[in-house]
Amino acid sequence: MPPQHTNPSNDPEVYVGYVTGWRWWLLDTTSKKPHPCSIGAPYRWEWAGENSTSELKLSNRRGFYAYKPASIERVGVDSTLLFGRVALYGDVVVHKHGYRAEKARILDAWCAPEMWDRLSRVKQVKGTFDIKTTGDTEWLTLVTLAEQSDTIHSDSPKMPLRTRRKHL
Repeated sequence: MPPQHTNPSNDPEVYVGYVTGWRWWLLDTTSKKPHPCSIGAPYRWEWAGENSTSELKLSNRRGFYAYKPASIERVGVDSTLLFGRVALYGDVVVHKHGYRAEKARILDAWCAPEMWDRLSRVKQVKGTFDIKTTGDTEWLTLVTLAEQSDTIHSDSPKMPLRTRRKHL
């Protein structure tokens, strides 16, 4: 039987490294080089730099949010979207479906197909994404640069999207 970890003082646990999460962004297309922007918060992300927030606490909503792989939800907005993987570090709060962190960096991203021409030179943008419905499940498919064509390569990563249900 493996040893059980207990934390009787409820002090935060300390880990070395970062947590990987997945998230959506809106795209600020007002400049020559579009930048990711948080959905629901006025924050413009840096492509290659560190993104940081102050005063991350359990009791406030500040921080950078990201989903766990099995909990990715479709974001219903009528704007240009970007989907990607981030490194979360500093103070990280673990939630049921994801994380909230003090600091974050964009590891890689996939854009809507109509934005490929504007984002193809950004190092972090690896390709485009596509959303298709099969039965009752929506699937997010990430098409990498090597697979850019009229058809989606069968080895493209596919993730089921979690549907948020409203409780009455």
